[in-house]
Amino acid sequence: MVCLIHTSDWQIGKVYRFVDDGTMGLLQEARLAAITRLGELAINHGADHILVAGDVYDMEALSPRSLNQPLERMRKFEKVTWHLLPGNHDYHRPHGLWDQLMRGSVPENVIIHLTSEPRIFESDGFAVLPAPLQYRRTLQDPTAYMDEAETPDGIIRIGLAHGTVTGFGSDDKDIPNYISPDRSTSAGLAYLALGDWHGQKRINDKVWYSGTHETDAFDVEGGGQALLVEIQSADAAPVVTPVETGHYRWMTYRE
Repeated sequence: MVCLIHTSDWQIGKVYRFVDDGTMGLLQEARLAAITRLGELAINHGADHILVAGDVYDMEALSPRSLNQPLERMRKFEKVTWHLLPGNHDYHRPHGLWDQLMRGSVPENVIIHLTSEPRIFESDGFAVLPAPLQYRRTLQDPTAYMDEAETPDGIIRIGLAHGTVTGFGSDDKDIPNYISPDRSTSAGLAYLALGDWHGQKRINDKVWYSGTHETDAFDVEGGGQALLVEIQSADAAPVVTPVETGHYRWMTYRE
């Protein structure tokens, strides 16, 4: 059985312009602390892999310290493999932040998926099919290649992507970063881990948004969580269980 944790939209370095500097510092630190909680959850549940479905960082222009802080948190969980994917906030461009990180000291237990090609983990019995964004907005479905991507017979195929499916937002396929909600079927995926929506959301049995690991707005429902995903076989529906990762609760009081 494959056991992993699905998370997304960490948006490290996020700026909260509607609060004072002291409060913003606390909120930014909470986003880093939630990474540690994810590592602890992985250890406690026996999950050897954590999939981060895009928007690890909030923007391109971050200091080296802000870029490296998440990596140092991940480095401490050496028995867990972390999978990072560029999203629309931190898309992969030449000489951008991902190239900057790759030139530095990326921990051995961190994999940065910069190309749309399967990564096979034969000893664990699965393959990750990543769909990193190369632009902030694209009208091409970044997961389309998965339909033709080849993996060894019998191996569990897991998609990792960042974008919008129908069911929230818009039903128009001309929206940026559109992802087909039927991709799990057409590409033979046992699970499609999605990011972009900050609230946790089930699209179907095999397609989920994890939501952000630390709630970041008053209108986010189902934030501050991740998903524990257990997959028995390539044909079986995964068992998906929400797990708490957030520290702060955002509440609105009306008189």
